[in-house]
Amino acid sequence: MSAIKTEPDMDIRMSNGLASSSNIVVPAGLSETEKQVYITAAEYPAGVSVGDVTIKIGSIPAKDVMDGINSLSKKSLLEFQMMGDTPYVRVVQMKDYAKTSGLDSESKLIYSHIKEAGNEGIWTKDLKKHTNLHLNVVNRCLKVLEQKQLVKAVKHVKWPTRRFYMLYELTPSSEVTGGAWYTDQELDTDFIDTLASACYKYIYSRSFPRGDRNVIFKADYGHYPSAAEVKRFIHEKRISSVELSTTDIICLLDLLIHDDMIEKKMPFAGFMDDEGDSDMENDSGGVEWVYKAINRNVTSTTASDGGIDALSEVPCGKCPVFKFCTADGPISPSNCEYFNKWLNF
Repeated sequence: MSAIKTEPDMDIRMSNGLASSSNIVVPAGLSETEKQVYITAAEYPAGVSVGDVTIKIGSIPAKDVMDGINSLSKKSLLEFQMMGDTPYVRVVQMKDYAKTSGLDSESKLIYSHIKEAGNEGIWTKDLKKHTNLHLNVVNRCLKVLEQKQLVKAVKHVKWPTRRFYMLYELTPSSEVTGGAWYTDQELDTDFIDTLASACYKYIYSRSFPRGDRNVIFKADYGHYPSAAEVKRFIHEKRISSVELSTTDIICLLDLLIHDDMIEKKMPFAGFMDDEGDSDMENDSGGVEWVYKAINRNVTSTTASDGGIDALSEVPCGKCPVFKFCTADGPISPSNCEYFNKWLNF
């Protein structure tokens, strides 16, 4: 290994998952064994098994290699990870080293488990279980870490009475906060109702000509809105100050479907080209559903619960020349283009 630098700071440059040994900066004050262990581990920024470190440093006895690993861990220059039953080590980046260098071993252990939990956070009782530390020790370490602004306590919408911890600089995931529909860990029903109403009005405006329920589009109408279009409408009209994803919008639309206000439809097949490609395709390559407002003025004449009758969508029910349609007249069911298209659809 050539051109190994020895400085207080380290800068590991990675290429294809490996760090070039010529660019590894080794912290000062290490023994020769510690240097060899550090350099070997630094060549694998994602981590390397303890066994592989021992094999790669064949010139040093395995016991001395393990002593070097443990020494670097105590100095917060290496951190342990478990992948299954195999222990791995990874070099601690200098920015993280500067944060934890002044902590005692218990606080470092607590910090490492909180870091591993990411933006999902970890419950205090789980910290106690994973570290085998007494709850009083865990609480003392958490207090120290909070004072140093290394970690923070967050509330979980699923378990509001439990205290979860994550790194101070992380933003809690939607699993923790409840996403766009929660404010201060409370379900914001007013916000949901406002957005659902706006979504329905937009879909309604695209479901009937001129917004008139008594007029319907032809069967080949291909401009019912998708969830992505509804999301764009909400964004452009600045109805929500919260950034909503397409998944959030689909949740709202599912709510409207369950309330029998809209229905989900496949886009009209003729609206797509011969190869099936369309602007209606989603990111995964599948065809997006479109949404249509239900004509709630037309109720079933046969259903006991007063629900929407499927026959209410037959073009005859809204045909402006229905009275002139006879079997032997100029307009008849046999030559009605709207009726044939509806049957084909």
